[in-house]
Amino acid sequence: MGPMAEDQMSTDADWLLKAMVVIAAADGRLDTREVGLIQQVYEKQTGRRLTAVDIAKAAQANAEDDVLAQFAAASAVLDDPIKEEIIRSAYLVLLADNRISGEERKKLKDIAMALKIQEIHFGTILENLALSLQGRKD
Repeated sequence: MGPMAEDQMSTDADWLLKAMVVIAAADGRLDTREVGLIQQVYEKQTGRRLTAVDIAKAAQANAEDDVLAQFAAASAVLDDPIKEEIIRSAYLVLLADNRISGEERKKLKDIAMALKIQEIHFGTILENLALSLQGRKD
């Protein structure tokens, strides 16, 4: 893998992290289950480990930036598979604390809209993820 591919991977990973942290913090706090899940998903996607401090820093940076504007700008350069992965990863975090708040759901939808994912496609992504999670529990 050349440096370009490596750069692209870290950029994609940065977007995954940003979305997961936005969702986790949407209800006003990051709890340990959410942090653990973000670490798990991020490592699975990138092979790299994040500390709780890394995640707290990402949350801090998100709080100071207009994250939706960043996603909207990125939507032009991110391909569909990574956009779907961003939504899937964020949705997993949403499920981490076993209760989905209105703010969290709205924030996820806002990210999808900023990424220019059509509503019907957004619904399908969540549905497919829910089905695959059910399959794991059985």
